[in-house]
Amino acid sequence: MHRAGLLILTQPLAKSRQQIPIILDEISQLIKETLYVHIQPNTNKINPVDWTIAKVPCTQEIQNYIREFYSSSASRCMTLDVRILLSHITNAEISVKTLMHKINKGYDTVLFDNYGQNSKNLSQEILGKIKEIYPVETKDIPVLQLKNLESVTLNESLSEKDSLVKTYDFVALGGTFDRLHSGHKALLNEGCLLCNKKLTVGVTENEMNQKKVLRELIEPIEDRKTAVKHFINDIRPQIEANVVGITDLYGPTITDPSLQLIVLSEETVKGGMLINEERKKKSFTQLEEVVINLLEDPCHAASEEVKVSSSSLRRRLLGTVYNTIQAPGPEVPASPYLIGLTGGICSGKSTICKKLQSLGAGIVDCDKLGHAAYQKDTPAFKSIIEAFGDGVLSETGEIDRRKLGPIVFSDPSQLKKLNGIVWPEIGRLAREQIQQYEKEGKNIVVLDAALLLEAEWNKMVHEVWTAVVPQSEAVLRIMERNGLSEEEALKRVKSQMSNDDRVAKSNVIFCSLWEYEYTQGQVERAWKLLQERINTRK
Repeated sequence: MHRAGLLILTQPLAKSRQQIPIILDEISQLIKETLYVHIQPNTNKINPVDWTIAKVPCTQEIQNYIREFYSSSASRCMTLDVRILLSHITNAEISVKTLMHKINKGYDTVLFDNYGQNSKNLSQEILGKIKEIYPVETKDIPVLQLKNLESVTLNESLSEKDSLVKTYDFVALGGTFDRLHSGHKALLNEGCLLCNKKLTVGVTENEMNQKKVLRELIEPIEDRKTAVKHFINDIRPQIEANVVGITDLYGPTITDPSLQLIVLSEETVKGGMLINEERKKKSFTQLEEVVINLLEDPCHAASEEVKVSSSSLRRRLLGTVYNTIQAPGPEVPASPYLIGLTGGICSGKSTICKKLQSLGAGIVDCDKLGHAAYQKDTPAFKSIIEAFGDGVLSETGEIDRRKLGPIVFSDPSQLKKLNGIVWPEIGRLAREQIQQYEKEGKNIVVLDAALLLEAEWNKMVHEVWTAVVPQSEAVLRIMERNGLSEEEALKRVKSQMSNDDRVAKSNVIFCSLWEYEYTQGQVERAWKLLQERINTRK
């Protein structure tokens, strides 16, 4: 297979539109990463010697064709990065020289749909003309013809009455743009197609993302802005890409009076109405609106959204390697393979741990080891008495946590002192248990520790796995389990390391927000992938 391809579509649009599913099915067997698409309709019968890239009018027919191409790509080749090139599709006067630009990801093959009488004469001469517009450093680029299109005949009833599409100098649109997918590309492509000068794109951040599913897994704002800018520059570099972060619904749409058009999806139409209400208050020109359909996701699970969405893509990351696994440090034994499992209060960590145990993992329960660390005649016991005095002892001479608690939880320095005594002892006891599991022949051991990262026990393991739930869900679970008020429950959640910090330091993420079976499926996926990683080490 080729890494990236440049597909030249030369058939009349009405015929090519019927061929889209066949084209994409064949492309998915030829290209593995990126597909650039150049639409040059009605040139399929031109002699190769005379064939050239030229301006294509921006019409309703080509607008609908592009929408359908993205829609089909969402179902036919979801993993392929499809980008329809737009520099030459315009109603303005242009010269061929202005079309020339180097597309970001390059291409290592050119594909034609051309099945006219001259199809066998495709030559390096045509390739030379293509390279003039889309320069690429690769020298030996094969020119291929799609093989499965000959049987498709034109259904004349699908031909549509055509007219030029109105375009605008200043266009706006917005979205999360997390893990740029076909739905995002369809929206951005529409904006680029209708824009002559400057496309303003608002990318949500901060408060705008707080209620998003698995918001902790949303890409950083700068990464998302860069991805949007690169996409625009890739498909239509002649326009200005004004990509900005937005913290509310409106962004630049109510501060920039020059904007003329807003591109919306079916679910953001109400937002467009609110924007125009605010513009009216400021005596700004009302934005014209173009609404595009949401793309259906054929791979969605029963509990996922039907549309192609970033939230579904984030859910599919659960149980997979999210952050790169680094080489283990000197403290990590070669065997057994150690997993550090952590998570906040009521995150579902215990349920995940039980599932891992049922799959064959040995479990080191650091909470139980914490109790053991306080026992008489242990190094930690003696150090605690030296640090906090006999006043923390019960009548039987044991450490009374009810006496120790008020001392350490009212003074951060005292808590730090206690942790400095207890955490190393728990680590020592954990190593002893790990060694015992090794003697028993366990090849995978899980260090179950809510404070794994705080105590830096992550330095003892090969990988860190983390369970998260939204703060609001954790509060509800604590209220139900412990009978606490909402205020008390929220205080407990906020006293812990944040989900964002945990995720940043973890390799595999789980979320128990949905049904029990869905969480179990995440763990099973993680276990299967872990086995594959371990086998590659042997």
